[in-house]
Order: sequence, then C-alpha cells, then structure tokens
Amino acid sequence: MKFNKILPAMLIALSAMLLQSCLKDQEDIFDEPTALRIQEALDNTKKVLTSSENGWIFEYYPDRNIKYGGYIYTVKFDNTQATVGCELAPGVTETSLYKLTSDNGPSLTFDSYNTLMHFFATPSSSKYQAYDGDFEFAIMDVTDDVIKLRGKRTGNIMYMHRLDSDAAQYINAVTAMSDNMFLTSAAGTVGSLAVNVAIDLDARYMEFAWGEGDGGRADDDSRDGSYFVPTATGIRFLEPVKVGDAVIEQLAYDIESMVYSGTDSKGDAVSIAGTLPDDYSKFEEFAGEFTIYFNPGGEPSTVDVTFVPDKPNNRYIIKGLNDNYDVIATFKKSKGVLEICSQQIAVEESTGRLIWFCAWGINPATGSGSITWDEAAGMYIVKNPEQPGEYEFTSNGYNELSYPPNSFAAYYFTGSVGGQPRGQAAGKWRVKGGDGYQMTYIETMVKK
Repeated sequence: MKFNKILPAMLIALSAMLLQSCLKDQEDIFDEPTALRIQEALDNTKKVLTSSENGWIFEYYPDRNIKYGGYIYTVKFDNTQATVGCELAPGVTETSLYKLTSDNGPSLTFDSYNTLMHFFATPSSSKYQAYDGDFEFAIMDVTDDVIKLRGKRTGNIMYMHRLDSDAAQYINAVTAMSDNMFLTSAAGTVGSLAVNVAIDLDARYMEFAWGEGDGGRADDDSRDGSYFVPTATGIRFLEPVKVGDAVIEQLAYDIESMVYSGTDSKGDAVSIAGTLPDDYSKFEEFAGEFTIYFNPGGEPSTVDVTFVPDKPNNRYIIKGLNDNYDVIATFKKSKGVLEICSQQIAVEESTGRLIWFCAWGINPATGSGSITWDEAAGMYIVKNPEQPGEYEFTSNGYNELSYPPNSFAAYYFTGSVGGQPRGQAAGKWRVKGGDGYQMTYIETMVKK
C-alpha cells in the first residue's frame, strides 16, 4: 500500500526546526567556525557542480505527499548560471541564475525565474498552489558523482547524479522510456521469491507483494513499494524496495517485451513481466475526428468533435462541442483512458459569469439527478476492444452524487463557483447537436 507521507513530513519538519534551533545556539558561541564550515561546504559544492562537463541528472519529486512521483531534469552549471532541461519539454532548455547560500546551512537556490525549473512551483488560475514544487534546496551531502538535496518547501529528499552523456540525448531517452511504459500490473520473481507487482503510472509508484496471508492476499509485512523516476534504461526508486531479505534500487525496462529486469542487493536476478488489458489505449490512439452519441433514451443526438493531442500536458483538447470554447480531457496512463471532469470553460465578458462544463449524474429510472462542479467528478472514455474505433463513456467512480456521472451540462455561476444564482448557460455556450445546455446519457463515440 502507499504509505501516508504526511506524518513523516511533519516529523522531518519538526526535526529540522529543532536542528535549526540548535545550530542557532551553536552559532552564538562558535560563530566563526560554523560560518567557515558552511562556506567550505558551499565552495566544495560549487566546485563539484561546475566540474561535470555534461551537467547533472536531477531526480525531482514535487508535492510533499509525492502524489505525482518523480520527474527528470538535467542541469548544467557554470559559475553563475544553470542551463535546465526537463522530460516534460524535450528539446527545450532555459538558462537562468542560481545561487549557493548559507541559510541555516548550505543551500542551492534557483533564484531567477526559469520556466522549466519553476514549473511545479508556479501557481495558475486553475492550480493556485501549483504542484507543490521546490526551487530552494538544502544541501545534505556532496560526493563527486551524487549530490543529496532536500526541498525546503516539501521536505522531499532528491538526488543529482553526474551525467556522462549529452543532456538533450538523455532527456530524449528518458521521454521515450516513459512514453512506452504501459504496464499497470505484472508478475515475476525476485531471486527465488514469486512476486506480484502493481504499478501506478500516474503517481509513478511500484509496489511488490509476495507470499499469501489471510484470504490469499499478502500481509503488510510482505509488501513494499516506492515512487520512482524514469531513466534512459528503466526506472530508479526514490527509496530502495525491500523484497524478502533483499533490496532493489533500480530496474531496466525492455520496451518491446515489456519486461522489467535487474539484480537485487544479494546478486539475484529480478524479472517482472505483464500484458496490457484489451481495453487499454495508448495516448496516440485518441487523436482524430469522432462522432459522440448521447441521449439514447430520447431523440438520439450526435456531435462531431476533434481530439487534438497536447502531449506535454498529458491531455487532449476536444474541439467542436461549441465554437466558443474547448473541453479538456486528461490521459490516465495507469488505466489507458481519457478522463473528462467538471471544468471552467469560459468567462462571459458582458456579465462576468463563470461558464462551467459540469458533470451530471442522472438516474435513468426516474430522470432526476444532480450536477456538480467538483473537478474530481466526471467520465472515462474507454476503448471497446470488440468494436474497432469505438469508445465507451463510463463514470470515473465519483460517488458524491445521487447517481454516478453519466452526463454533462453547460452551467453558469456568478461571483464564484457554486455562488448564487446559477443555472443553465445561455445559448452562446450550449452544446451542439443536442437540446441545448446539456449532453445527457453520453454512451459512445466512434472514430471517423
């Protein structure tokens, strides 16, 4: 199971506060030696950072609960600037200032704005806390090949590894590896132990289970997992995974055979393989023109749409529901589906009303239901393996409505989302092909 990271983060923060208090007391008594030691650490860090001809692989973990897993950056340092690349934007680099400072200990700060390095920490209108990312780091340990850091906002431990190849080529290899990881479950062996493996590709988390407890399920002491980052050849875990009396730090991945392999700490072989479910879709499969069918209980309705890929943001832009706005569908790699959830689609200039595309759960037996602007509510678009080119709409499991979401409606809000009054959006915002503001009982879409 995924361990709750909140309590450990609180303990780390408390320990850091206590440590800082102790350091302050020491500085009062041993001010000069402490300052000298920190300066020596900073000088050594700068020497190591700038010594790598190709720069560093930065294994970056945003969010204090690590719910997104880890992401790969490359960073090349000179005396004052850092040139940054990221797997989220292959082929793009950006150069900005960095600083090594004494801030309750040696610290590395990316102190001028860098679109890539600050991506996870920059808020937007839809994510006012961004992705809870860091751009200031406490320097924990420095060797010639590995630098250990701690994010000052999240408390997450992160690592930099010396890069021995071209940075752009490395980012391309990481992106290709990540793009071709599709398994969500697998089985195999770690030494002589048979294991089952669950893989959450959205959170970049892998859990191993072995042995059987009550009910045929492995006990908690026979399960362990860790978050990971993709590498050029496979994955590397944030924390080593303990399986039996051995640990695994990293695994290679063969794209063609979909096999993870490696060696555990005892020198025994690790081999894990699996197959994809029949209804799994890869990202690229959703691109193109479709006809959506809805309202089958009444007069059947259709609307023609185009799904435009936005791969850097792991989503599709759906065009054609209305000429004045688009709807966003997010790719859920762990399931191989697209997900459409409640979302703001426009602001009406003349009135200031917020226009939303809201999930709606209607009970077919009674015709009654309720609409929600909760951005977790929505529907999955799932491939029908028995009908090539056909996809089915199903609830995404949201259970806060009286009936699971099976429809959408264009609604307006005044002042703020959920504010009063609210009701059906005006004609300008209504969905094509139906009876106005609503798309009821959405069932299928078929590729043209």
